[in-house]
Amino acid sequence: MNQRHINEEFKAVSMREGLLPVKVTPFYEKKIKEEVEALGNHLGPLHRVSFPTRDRISLRAPNEVKDFVNDRSNACGHANKTSIVRKYADRALFLTTSKCFGNCQYCFRMDVLSENTFIDEPNDQDADLSLLIEYLRRQPEVTEVILSGGDPLMLPASRLETIIEGIRLVPSVKSIRIHTRAIVYEPKAFTAEKIDILARHGLRTTFHIVHPYEICEEVSEKIADLRAHKIRLYNQFPLLRNTNDHQLVLHRLLERLDGMGVRNLSIFIPDPINFSAAFRVRLGRIWHIADQLNLFSPSWINSTRFVLDTSRGKVRREHHTETNSETDLAVFVRDGHSIPFPDFPEHLDVPGELEVMLWKENGKVKV
Repeated sequence: MNQRHINEEFKAVSMREGLLPVKVTPFYEKKIKEEVEALGNHLGPLHRVSFPTRDRISLRAPNEVKDFVNDRSNACGHANKTSIVRKYADRALFLTTSKCFGNCQYCFRMDVLSENTFIDEPNDQDADLSLLIEYLRRQPEVTEVILSGGDPLMLPASRLETIIEGIRLVPSVKSIRIHTRAIVYEPKAFTAEKIDILARHGLRTTFHIVHPYEICEEVSEKIADLRAHKIRLYNQFPLLRNTNDHQLVLHRLLERLDGMGVRNLSIFIPDPINFSAAFRVRLGRIWHIADQLNLFSPSWINSTRFVLDTSRGKVRREHHTETNSETDLAVFVRDGHSIPFPDFPEHLDVPGELEVMLWKENGKVKV
C-alpha cells in the first residue's frame, strides 16, 4: 500500500476515532521530502513523526486506553474543562490553545485537544484566564505556571503577553515556563515581538525537539537569537520506536542541543494509549538504551531523565518495583501510591534501524 492510500485510510480512522488529522508546515515538509528522496521510501524518522504509517493504523498492544494520564482527573475550575491542570503541589499547567503548528503522530494529548476547541473562543479565553488568576491567588503554594496547549506560540503576541501579565499579577508565582514545538515546525513564529515578550518577562522556554535532523541552519540561528536575548532554553522529548530508539540517535540529539546551549530535561516514555503502538518501546529496552547512553557519553549529555507520566505525576526507573510476568503489568510506586503500567509486548518491540534513523551518516554509523 502506497503512502497516499495510507493517508486516506488514516483520514477515515481519525474521523471515526477522534484522532488529530495530518497537519504539517511547509518548513518541516521540506525536511521530509529530502529524507524521502534520500531513503527512497517513507520510513524515515521525520516522516514517521508527521505522517501515518501502516503500523500506526493497524498495530495494537494489550491494555491500551483512550487517555492514560487522565488530565481531566487533575483539572481545576469549571466542570468538563481542562484548561487548568494540576498534578503537583507547586505547579499548574495552563492550556492556552488547542491549536498546533503541526500535528505530531505520537501526540499524547490528542484526546484532550480534540475536545477542548472551546479554549480558542475569545470569550472562553478571557474567562479561562480570569479563572486561572483567581485560582492562583487562592493557591499560593503554586509557584510555577506552565503554558502549554496546543502550542502557545500559535497565539498572537498581544494575547500571549496578556496571559503572562495576568499571571505576573499573582506574587506567589515565581516562574513561568512555555512549551513549544514551533522551533522546528515554524521558527519564524518566534517573531521579534514574541522574543521580546519572553525575554522581558523572564520565561523559561522548553522545546520539543525529537530528532537531530529537525535541527537545521534556520533552527540553529533562531536558537542563537533566543540565547542572545538571554532566554533560558530547555528541551524534552519522547523516546519513539523507529524514530530515535537508539543510544546513538539520542547522543547525536543531546550533543547538538548542548552545543547550542539548550539543556535537555527529560526523555518521555510514550503513554499506552490507543494508536500509540507504532511508537512504543518495552521498558527493559528503554533501561538498556539509557545504560548504553551513560556508558559512552559525558555527564552533560547523559544526565537527562527518562520518565513516564501518569495521573499521579512522573515516575522514573527507581520507582519501578515489579513486573507481573503473566499480565506484563509493570508497577511503579510514587508517594505511597501504586501505579500499574502495561508494558509494551516484547514480540512487538522491533527496534528501529539505525541506518534509517541516521540516514545522513551514509552507513558510517557504528553501534
